[in-house]
Amino acid sequence: MVSETRRYPWRTFIFLVAAGTLTGPLVIPYLRGLEAIAPGPRPPESLRSLILSGFIENLKYLVPGAGIGVLVARKIDLGAPYLESWLDGAPRPARPLSSIVQPALFWATVTAIIAFAIDGFFRWALGVTTPAPEIHARIAVSWWRSGLASLWAPWAEEIFDRLFLLSLLAWLGIKLFRVSANGHGRWIALWIANLATALFFGWYHISNEELFVDPVPLMVALS
Repeated sequence: MVSETRRYPWRTFIFLVAAGTLTGPLVIPYLRGLEAIAPGPRPPESLRSLILSGFIENLKYLVPGAGIGVLVARKIDLGAPYLESWLDGAPRPARPLSSIVQPALFWATVTAIIAFAIDGFFRWALGVTTPAPEIHARIAVSWWRSGLASLWAPWAEEIFDRLFLLSLLAWLGIKLFRVSANGHGRWIALWIANLATALFFGWYHISNEELFVDPVPLMVALS
């Protein structure tokens, strides 16, 4: 395990909060696009109000999420080691940054294939035709809008869901069941935390489906 006596990485914390908050307005064009094609009238909201509420909402989740996440994650050898090395003078990771590029691209591709395969099964086998905004399926919204939104999600959502929630759940599992640092127990704790985080991610994205159908049918929610 990484030593828990290192000083708190304040610069990394500030950078993560700033990145997740300042990219928030990039979601607005996508949200406007979804609202434009959603059935039924939507209450009007000014651009200024959307930006301000977005900043507040991001800060509400990112300050505690990043604050606790960078602290807990390092206890189980996760976290943001490259950022901490660059910004806070932490020890340089053993492997160069380039070593994570290929695995990241590989798993991003695998995840996308699985997501579209599941969507295809629900559409063609089960007859679910409800729009799927999260993977840009069956929605008449320009790709540039979802592209801008995709510049925010890797910051805010991953900071809260992965750095904070996944790390916290994994750490609690390792502590509660007193598993060894390198045994199967750690692997199981990490995968349980990963699954729980994925379910949480899907749950709070159901609100996008509610733009098109309310209440959201169970079958749609599962897809």
